[in-house]
Amino acid sequence: MTMKKRTLSLNFQRCIPLFLVVFFTFVTINPVVGQDLRSKANPEQTIFVWGSDINKKFIQYVVDLTNKPDPRICFLPTASADSKESIEYWESICKNLSIDPYICKVWVSSKTDTIPFEDILLSMDAIVVGGGNTLNMMAIWKAQAIDKILQKALKKGIILAGGSAGSICWFENGVSDSRPVDISIVDGLGFLPYSNCPHYEEKERKELFHRKILNKEIKAGYACDDLSGLLFKNGKFVEAVSKNELNNSYYITSKRGKLEIEKLQSEFLVNKDALSKSDYEVIEINKGITECLSENQNDITKAFVSFIKRVTKEDKLNEVLNSTRIMDILVYDHSLAAVINKREYDFYCVSLFYKHDNVWHSAGEDIGDTPVEAEISFRERAKMHMTRLNEKYQ
Repeated sequence: MTMKKRTLSLNFQRCIPLFLVVFFTFVTINPVVGQDLRSKANPEQTIFVWGSDINKKFIQYVVDLTNKPDPRICFLPTASADSKESIEYWESICKNLSIDPYICKVWVSSKTDTIPFEDILLSMDAIVVGGGNTLNMMAIWKAQAIDKILQKALKKGIILAGGSAGSICWFENGVSDSRPVDISIVDGLGFLPYSNCPHYEEKERKELFHRKILNKEIKAGYACDDLSGLLFKNGKFVEAVSKNELNNSYYITSKRGKLEIEKLQSEFLVNKDALSKSDYEVIEINKGITECLSENQNDITKAFVSFIKRVTKEDKLNEVLNSTRIMDILVYDHSLAAVINKREYDFYCVSLFYKHDNVWHSAGEDIGDTPVEAEISFRERAKMHMTRLNEKYQ
């Protein structure tokens, strides 16, 4: 090496420490760039699970987790043996969601023009696993090395999700009906270091889960009723969500020989374009119609009672009046009202009324399984109802 080349080499080596100082200083004082670089090197590992098979509200939650306008989301129906019914249901859900949907079938022949599982799954923003036979699904995944692909996906930052069998699979183990006759504990992939029990409202599953934890045969774990879900990030519980107040999630452990069951506070799932709580007034009633008739009524209550009398046969009127209970009245923009009421068959109606010429007119009904679902139905559809009714009366 000549003296000139040696000088250049030494100068370059002296510059390296200076360059590193400048680089790390820039990253430190510029948190946006620093955070971006760190997130790419060590992406967040996200898993979302719920208690039953796939449904639209939970898939929308997965879409929101991606923070992308049209995320690539792949449905993995292995647990149902790639059944036509589960695939058709997935396709029906996707029609009304802003996603780029895919399906990864594993019941394939190498003679067909199939794309390798890894190429499909590792190109996604999220992967959703459907319900079915957990035990069979795990065996197939291991035979096809899909378990290893899913681990790569998680480390890459691809969101993993699913309900029922699609919930158990991410945990160390969980309560499953995969074997004949009796429910049992089935091993999962162990991405989450806990046990799991979907369909927790079912007595047999709940009792087995409690017994196994109490006897320390399985680790402490998380349970979900059918319409509730849990979000985990980097292996830690972050948030519980639910479609209504009757479905909840729980953390269950054993301490000093006693079972401890913690009910987790849930956020209710509501569409992004729904009314916020501050957009409408809530008038609490919680009285039967007959009780309301004996008191001074507001105009909306009077309109509701008139509506009930008009749509009920005369020989059934007393029965309906005695069995109907007004829970709350919701008023939006002073011209759209929803009377949430409980009817004789224990379902909740959202009876809509529109104010025109200073008179409340009946404007149709929606149904909710619970008071919360009834209110959510109103919040999600109020703007649509207002547009329709304004066009009708103007």
